[in-house]
Amino acid sequence: KVSEGDPAKDAQKALEQIESKKYEADLRDRGIKDIVKVGIALKGKTCSCRIA
Repeated sequence: KVSEGDPAKDAQKALEQIESKKYEADLRDRGIKDIVKVGIALKGKTCSCRIA
């Protein structure tokens, strides 16, 4: 996400979006078990990441 406000909050929102939209479901259907979910937000030269 490109952040308009607080990159830390937007990175958390990105991670929540990954969870709510179940983006990993297709990977699990293909037998992939080890999945790392990462929410990243950028604002200028600032970057914030959240990992689940």
